[in-house]
Amino acid sequence: MIRLQDVTKVYDGGTVAVRDLSLDIQKGEFVFLVGPSGSGKSTVIRLLLREEPVTRGHIWVAGKDTTTLPSHKVPFLRRSVGTVFQDFKLLPNKTVAENVAFALEVLGRPKSAIGQQVTQVLQLVGLENKGDRYPRQLSGGEQQRVSIARAFVNRPPIMLADEPSGNLDPGTSVGIMRLLDRINRTGTTIVMATHDHAIVNAMRRRVVQLDEGLMLRDEPVGRYETAEVEA
Repeated sequence: MIRLQDVTKVYDGGTVAVRDLSLDIQKGEFVFLVGPSGSGKSTVIRLLLREEPVTRGHIWVAGKDTTTLPSHKVPFLRRSVGTVFQDFKLLPNKTVAENVAFALEVLGRPKSAIGQQVTQVLQLVGLENKGDRYPRQLSGGEQQRVSIARAFVNRPPIMLADEPSGNLDPGTSVGIMRLLDRINRTGTTIVMATHDHAIVNAMRRRVVQLDEGLMLRDEPVGRYETAEVEA
């Protein structure tokens, strides 16, 4: 489903964000990317989305070698990938339902199908009664649920989440993680970069720890703590 082979990313100026990273993620897995700020977590997410080119190595996402994929085919690749970020990136002049529907409109889906899919996904995220609200009328947790609904409405096989609970209080974060867990259990592969120790420790999923671009550990059922703490 996702494969990184000897991937290195060097930014302009010489900063090495990712160093010789090799990683295989199977269909249906839930993987946490953990590590301090600057460890390379967000860079990995951007590389998977082809928002940044690799310096060396190869990346496969949903069966496509993204490092050799022509630029005009990148939008088609991203249709297979839902994305959720720390800042919700909602359109302020559109309602909840319109924000979610927009993700399908840009794919050219027929209006007759869009309404049904939006209704279904808003039920999934628990916002079926708030479709006519605007983002400013929602709490932070509700806005993130809209963001997740928009990312999942196309039923992508992969979802990438970069600090999705970063702007939320602990109680709200738990609800968001339950929602992502529910989506994962439908078969969607999820890769999530996070600083949230409590969430990682509670969910007990696969943990990949990065530090200065290097992978320190890859545990099938892991905790957030660094190798030094575990030792």
